[in-house]
Amino acid sequence: MNILKTKRIFFVVLTIFFVLGIKAQTDFRPGYIITLQGDTIKGLINYGGDATNAKGCTFKKEDNQNKVIYTPDQISSYRFIDGKYYVSSNSIKYKFQTPVFLEYVIKAAVSIYYCKDGENERYFTARDTLVMELDHYVDVDNFPKDDSKISKPSQKYKGQLKYLMIDQPSLFEKTNGTDCNAKSLISLTKEYQKLSCPSQECLLYEKKTYKDVKFKFGVFGSTGLSNLSSPPYAAGVSDYSVVKYLDFHTSLTYEIGASLNLYLNFIGENKYSVQLSPALNHVDYKSYMEYPLNSLIYSYKTNIGFTTLKIPMVFKYSLYSSTWPVIPFARFGMGFAIYLKQKGLYEYRSYADVNDNHGTYYSESLTTNISKPTCAYFIAGVGVDVKSGKKFVTVGANFEYGNGQLEGYRFDALLQIGYQF
Repeated sequence: MNILKTKRIFFVVLTIFFVLGIKAQTDFRPGYIITLQGDTIKGLINYGGDATNAKGCTFKKEDNQNKVIYTPDQISSYRFIDGKYYVSSNSIKYKFQTPVFLEYVIKAAVSIYYCKDGENERYFTARDTLVMELDHYVDVDNFPKDDSKISKPSQKYKGQLKYLMIDQPSLFEKTNGTDCNAKSLISLTKEYQKLSCPSQECLLYEKKTYKDVKFKFGVFGSTGLSNLSSPPYAAGVSDYSVVKYLDFHTSLTYEIGASLNLYLNFIGENKYSVQLSPALNHVDYKSYMEYPLNSLIYSYKTNIGFTTLKIPMVFKYSLYSSTWPVIPFARFGMGFAIYLKQKGLYEYRSYADVNDNHGTYYSESLTTNISKPTCAYFIAGVGVDVKSGKKFVTVGANFEYGNGQLEGYRFDALLQIGYQF
């Protein structure tokens, strides 16, 4: 298999992954819905984006059952277990042109609701029976918004907050520095709760910007094919040069290593991670060329092997779903190859025929002559994580390309199998 065929395989596999990514737009997580009659039904709810969650609730009782999409007119609320909580806009005294699900950010003396309308983030406050939308850049009289009525960023919401919290004037200075976002509004609401209702605690459904960062370790082994290209032939190069007439065959390579996985759960559970995966790699290359000229035969033979410490740093994205036993992923990044050991021999001969014992013979050991101690390379890959309890068995393909030895480029296509603790 030559380098062009290997690259084609990589692009085919990558295309398949992205096709799966387009189709895999659902992420069902444990949760429950509350009917209009007040009954609670447990099941699985699709964890979509804020705008999607505002339009409807995609629900199914069991993983193998058909999904049902509930509108704000059909249920009163829904919630992910230990996560976001949505209520129908029909349950609050505010007139919406089209019913939506509002995310219940915090329940307190002054409660906060949130809804994403297109690209605009809209916040609503409620105290007793009074509900108002915080006016920070959109027309508050219509929902959905009328694009022609969008105004420039407004500070009117600060006056609205002062009106709702008029019994606590000591908070007015803090209100002046409050931004119209979940984190800032929650902080202000908590302060108001402490002053006005110190005996009661807030019920927080906070919009978290990140979840716990997790470290996980793993081990892996890889094997595959490696190509080492040669520089273009130059007639002026001496026959005694080790880079003349190189034509390395595709070689088998293998490696073992360990991985440190840093999971960045700031958007979706286990979807994003950074991997540091040092590995010890070995490969042997062979090249043999014969060139007839003026009744003589010139032969060039190179056998060389490398033991390399690879240190790749990659970003990994998984199509994670808490209910999927098999999770596709893609990863990309770059790494450095530190050549620890080089062993080989270069041989040059010129002779009239195979029985000619008077021809020219030259050999050079390549064992101690490491021309490039370190080389950088790019890495990309696709694969799947197979759940085994809380652990993963990983099967994937990696494709690496960068500078090689002997003035050429190195391209590796590896099948990797790993286990994450």
